[in-house]
Amino acid sequence: MEKVRVALIGCGRVAAVHAEALRLLDSTELVACVDIRQERAEKFAEMYTGGSAKVFTDYKEVLKLEEVDAVEICLPHYLHAPVTIDALNAGKHVLTEKPMALSPADMDAMIAAADENGKTLGVIFQNRYNDSTVAVKEAIDSGKLGKIIGARAFVTWKRTDEYYSQSDWKGTWDKEGGGTLIDQAIHTIDLMHYLIGQPTEISASYFTRDHEIIDVDDVAEALIRFDTGAMACLYANCFYVYDAPIYLELVGEKGRAEIRADKADIYVGNTETHVEPSVEPTTGKTYWGASHSRQIKNYYQSLLEGKQPDIDGRKGKVAAAMVLAMYESARSGKTVKL
Repeated sequence: MEKVRVALIGCGRVAAVHAEALRLLDSTELVACVDIRQERAEKFAEMYTGGSAKVFTDYKEVLKLEEVDAVEICLPHYLHAPVTIDALNAGKHVLTEKPMALSPADMDAMIAAADENGKTLGVIFQNRYNDSTVAVKEAIDSGKLGKIIGARAFVTWKRTDEYYSQSDWKGTWDKEGGGTLIDQAIHTIDLMHYLIGQPTEISASYFTRDHEIIDVDDVAEALIRFDTGAMACLYANCFYVYDAPIYLELVGEKGRAEIRADKADIYVGNTETHVEPSVEPTTGKTYWGASHSRQIKNYYQSLLEGKQPDIDGRKGKVAAAMVLAMYESARSGKTVKL
């Protein structure tokens, strides 16, 4: 295989980021666009392929096409698991948006389907590829910061009632799986896991404080403990006055690091290293992570080389499992062990 032929399933807001990333790659060709709204799929096909991509309203029809090697899933959260499993069983590789699924059982079923069919499952967490994250990860792995003992994170974004009223799935427990934790904060939760280690227990609470038309969390806080002995605290809301850059601080025995969106400052002794984003073309919005193109490139390079991508199903599962544990803890009033 010299080039991966891709079908994009779901042509909504985040799909534009995926389509642009695919257009930038020499290793991929967007051959099909799928959306329940045919007009939207046609618009995507015209915008990103000049009309050469086939258009469908039923994703199952695309899974029958021999000319499709892989699918990218940009659907509402509750559809990630069933569509992924159908695609894997049809012999397609799958790259799905976060969260991987809305239950641990569904995530395990997705991983099992990939294994049983010998196909590759990837999960989008683009912020791992930000220059700020890469620099902090290197400082941790090299031992510059010493053992990480603590962390704190703040995610304060703006989502109005109109944002929810314009969707039939956003802000719902059954279709989105929650609110600010599973939709906005999950990216920063993934970074905490990626940079610190495996979570072992979580205690959390959530509330609906500012929105009139939803009953999912629009504010939440959590205490997370990791297998390294580190503890972390998280605060998130989606009723702030603007989409503020996320803030993540990691404290080690020798130094500390601060990530603010795509910038970072690393402090070791009397030295300070400041990291700015590179000028390499990226996709997406800075405040929620503009490195989709880097992760998508890694996924398809890995396919062509017969390797697992950086973030496969097993690695992509952890952040979603952490969010689900936060909801469980909040409802039960107890600490949840992972």
